[in-house]
Amino acid sequence: MRKLAIIIYVILSVIILNSCNNDVNIFAEGEEVTVVYGYLDVDADTNYLKITKSFTGNATELAPDYAASNYDYKLDVTLTGKFASNPNFVQTVTLDTTSIYKPYDPEGLFYSGRDQVLYYTTEKLLDNEEYQLVINRKDGEVITSKVKTICSSIIRKPTLNINFDSPFTNQIEWRSSKFNQLAAYYEVIGYFHYKQIDPGSTDTTYHKMRWFLGSGTGESMYNSSTLNMFVNYTPNTFYSKLSADANIVNNTETYTRRFVDGFEIVITATGEELYNYILIQNSGSAIMDTPEYTNINNGVGIFSSRSVCRKKVDVNGNSINALIRNYPQWGFEKLPGQ
Repeated sequence: MRKLAIIIYVILSVIILNSCNNDVNIFAEGEEVTVVYGYLDVDADTNYLKITKSFTGNATELAPDYAASNYDYKLDVTLTGKFASNPNFVQTVTLDTTSIYKPYDPEGLFYSGRDQVLYYTTEKLLDNEEYQLVINRKDGEVITSKVKTICSSIIRKPTLNINFDSPFTNQIEWRSSKFNQLAAYYEVIGYFHYKQIDPGSTDTTYHKMRWFLGSGTGESMYNSSTLNMFVNYTPNTFYSKLSADANIVNNTETYTRRFVDGFEIVITATGEELYNYILIQNSGSAIMDTPEYTNINNGVGIFSSRSVCRKKVDVNGNSINALIRNYPQWGFEKLPGQ
């Protein structure tokens, strides 16, 4: 076993994109190292950072010990930049701490089944602005990093509804809130929402089917003639996607009733730092002696930015008719007005 291990289990839904591996393994030699993971999201009401430290000893034995890789005091953590509360001036805000519970995972290496400390601010961030992170430790060490926030996305197509009853290629289109300010990477996910009433029940349950629609770099997805970014998709593949939905497959009985509840498009824009980090983490490299990518000065980890845009539209009536007509075994019905 290595004598010094920095192994941080990042809270995926809070800190790192869903597509990124949440077991972060970094090995280093030397003194105590501060480890920072987080991104700034201009669309979020609250922004969080995970700040921990290296530890010396057997990683497998010490990983469940929360104190081994977490500071026993509150760090002095500040963020400097322009905020929505006073957009014309640069300010410095101090991040507070909060605890988020991580459910017990019998296969998890790191202290599951207990609260995790995160640093946060509720100050609203601005598009395309630079922010400096400063962390002061009690021993006088200062850890810093800088990042520029990503512009929000504006979904342009579809507008009011989406049609799945077509074999011809269609597009999801969006653009940056500021002209020609592209993120490093975009991921487009669709969610088909539907309601369900089980046989013998009067309770309505809510479900959704996830549909990966595409991803790529900002440059590769940009259409200079329309000034939009786009992904292509084939509409009628929706029905085959739905046929593989776990709830549809495992919970469809005679007299199950279902109702279409719209289609949600979620576009996640990723900053260059986080995009590079994800590329390295998924590269399959066997070299683990030193961090392969970090933008933390006097520390290790990743400080980046992202933006998440959501839009929910109706499902076209022809698509609902096809769903009812061609797949009667699924029990879909029309609601009034559909």
